[in-house]
Parts: sequence; structure tokens; C-alpha cells
Amino acid sequence: MNFTPKKDEELNSFEVFPKGEYDFEVIKAIDEISKAGNPMIKLEIDIFAPDGCKSRVFDYLLESIAYKLKHFCEAVKLHNEYETGNITADMCSGRSGRCVISIKHDKTGEYPDKNEVRDYCKIEKKVDDINSEDLPF
Repeated sequence: MNFTPKKDEELNSFEVFPKGEYDFEVIKAIDEISKAGNPMIKLEIDIFAPDGCKSRVFDYLLESIAYKLKHFCEAVKLHNEYETGNITADMCSGRSGRCVISIKHDKTGEYPDKNEVRDYCKIEKKVDDINSEDLPF
């Protein structure tokens, strides 16, 4: 039997985290076509727990899930690109932000529980990010 050896951290990369808000990093992004024939971006994301543990989840950005697409762009500072109506996988790779994770339970009992991205968290503006034209005075 041929196989790819894995390190312990790789074997634990699918640990199920409790639902909540976590930091994330896009490890890989691929432009694909959905089963319904629509363009989408498939994301492979590492999420990070406060104790330093990480887990890997997969997510899909589609125009039909408009809130998630917009919130992802806001979370990873792709505001301007979002406004043009054109986002590519290359723009997403290596980006980071915060997301809301939930737990998906398999109703058949055939598969283990897994995390899924419920939504992405908009970045709040910091003083350094505010342009002078944003100020009220």
C-alpha cells in the first residue's frame, strides 16, 4: 500500500471546535464551477483557537450566497475588489481575518461532525485605517 505519511498536527487538522468566532487564514483558494454550473471560489481555511490549536475547514464563495461573499471581502480587506464585482481565487489566497464557525452534524450518523463557516466578520476600522475625509470635522 502506498500512502502519504502525515505529521501529528496534520492528523489533528480536522478537530471540531466549539461554535464561535475564530481567527482564520486562507491556505488555498481555487476558482471552480459549482455542481449547478455557477462560478465559485473554493476555500481551504485554517481556523485558530485561542489556545493555539488549529483546524481546517472548507468553504465556498458563490454569488448566490451574497451575504457571505460580501462579508468575506470585508473581513480580508477586499472591499474595493468587491465593489468592482470581480473576485478571483488568487486574490483570496493568504488572506486572514475572523469568521463565525458552527458545527455541522451528519443526520445519518455515517460521518463525523465537522466545522463549517457560518459567516465572516467585518473588520472594524482602526484609527490608522480612517481617511481624513471620513472624519466629521
